[in-house]
Amino acid sequence: MSINLILTLVTLLAVVIMFLSGKISFGWIGMFCATFLCATGTLSFKDAYANFASTNVVMVGAMFILAGALSKTSLVDHVRNWIMSKGTSGSSIVFLYLLGSILLTQLVSPLGVIAMLLPLTAALDENSPVQPSQLLYPGAVCSHASQAMLPIGAGLTYFVTANALMEANGAEQRFSMFDKSAVVFVPALVAFLYMAFIGWKHFPVIKIDASKIDESRAKTEKKIDPKTEKTIYVVFVLTMIAICFNSYLPFPMYIIPIIADLILGALGCINMKEAKQFVDFNTVMMLAGLLCLATAMQQTGAADLVADLIVKALGGDPSPLAIMIAFYVVGATLTQIMSNTATYNVLIPLAIITCVSRGVDPRGVVLAISCGTTGAMLTPMSSPSIAIAFGAGGYKIKDVFLACLPLWFLYGITVIIMANVRFPMV
Repeated sequence: MSINLILTLVTLLAVVIMFLSGKISFGWIGMFCATFLCATGTLSFKDAYANFASTNVVMVGAMFILAGALSKTSLVDHVRNWIMSKGTSGSSIVFLYLLGSILLTQLVSPLGVIAMLLPLTAALDENSPVQPSQLLYPGAVCSHASQAMLPIGAGLTYFVTANALMEANGAEQRFSMFDKSAVVFVPALVAFLYMAFIGWKHFPVIKIDASKIDESRAKTEKKIDPKTEKTIYVVFVLTMIAICFNSYLPFPMYIIPIIADLILGALGCINMKEAKQFVDFNTVMMLAGLLCLATAMQQTGAADLVADLIVKALGGDPSPLAIMIAFYVVGATLTQIMSNTATYNVLIPLAIITCVSRGVDPRGVVLAISCGTTGAMLTPMSSPSIAIAFGAGGYKIKDVFLACLPLWFLYGITVIIMANVRFPMV
């Protein structure tokens, strides 16, 4: 076993520990990978830091800016206000609240969804047929179950980052913009229907403590004129169309969001200060750094070694479907007690190299893990947004666990089925 192979495995172990600890910035972890592997001579300087200029990382940064420009518009407020104006009866309030949670999640994070829909729950008095405690947790669950269902907001960057990890870990296959949508739509629908007709009734009736959410309430004021807002909408829609039909264009897909950002800047829709604020540099640094770890795994043979160990742990000769189910169960379970982002980042590279070593298309497994790790619902430790909903609603862990356990199983079964339908594990 060579020294470079040992150093790569040590780096992998250190990264897993740091992710699981939840105490270290993801961007810092990425930079640790690049710097340690370069300093020890495992990778050359070029290989260690090349991913900061890779097409995937640059495109992710550009998409952050485009999504940020969209967040300046009143689109989110329009959706929220429509939900609040239509809810009258108890059943309609539940239905519209959960539907609004799903729609808003395509534009902002689940944490932002709770803050934006707070006015609706705060408006419910003690005589209302539905109490806030019957909406908060179900809404947070539906929000997580539907993340990246559409290629807007967070979904803008999902297929790019997933493709970057596929490429870095030796997979030849690539995702299209709507692969995640094809897999997550039905599980998200199952979560919505369960909570809308069954789940919400099993949550206790408790008056909300609004002060526990005030600190996370969005207080942004819209400061753009109607003309600028329409311009952002037009540029955004044209960008999505261009990405979908990029094979017919004379330039590569990666440059499309950059062109969109430049157009928005030239038209005065965004400025340089805003552009810098929109980019999540923590994510960019994490991605660029972790991609170099994948490079080291490939160059030193660590990828094959890790894949062999995982295959042996699964029984020596597991079927492709068994690999998918095993990784999904691990991800869906771990995400209930630790960060879903950390769980995802730990499992995805391992899943890809395991599939590649077995000659299996890893896309179905990657999507299954993605859905499993965003299916936060059983405990308040599963995500910050779930924790806030839990605290504000005044629930007990037993309340939410029993109310969501049937959905957790239904959601998992549906994810496995849809991932296998989209990318058959044969």
